[in-house]
Amino acid sequence: MEFSIACSEVFYILTNLKQSELKKIPQKLIELICILKIDEYSPTIDVNKPLEEQNLTQDTKELISFIYNKYLGSKEEKENYEKEYNSYIQKEQKINNFEFKKNTKKEEPKALIEYKPKTNIFLKIIEKIKSFLK
Repeated sequence: MEFSIACSEVFYILTNLKQSELKKIPQKLIELICILKIDEYSPTIDVNKPLEEQNLTQDTKELISFIYNKYLGSKEEKENYEKEYNSYIQKEQKINNFEFKKNTKKEEPKALIEYKPKTNIFLKIIEKIKSFLK
């Protein structure tokens, strides 16, 4: 639901872009955002204010940031974004590939206090007799 609201807000923002800027964004991405948006939701975005001053959801900010850095930014901004993104992905892969050392020894749990059952003298004598009879 939250992402659908973000798509609604992003779609509204995209419809207010200059046509020259809008052409830089792949049509399939715009269509996907259009499919995912909520038709009944009307964002409260003032086109006369900068986006930083708008009350946008975090998902909206991230999606707008992605679109700007991937398609609308200058060549240097795109390269910088690619470097930062690749660095982030590498860090995530290192974290995901980290393996804990496996304990190969199977140790029996040790009791804090060792239990020694009391032996009855008569049971000891019976056990000795049984051992002689065998």
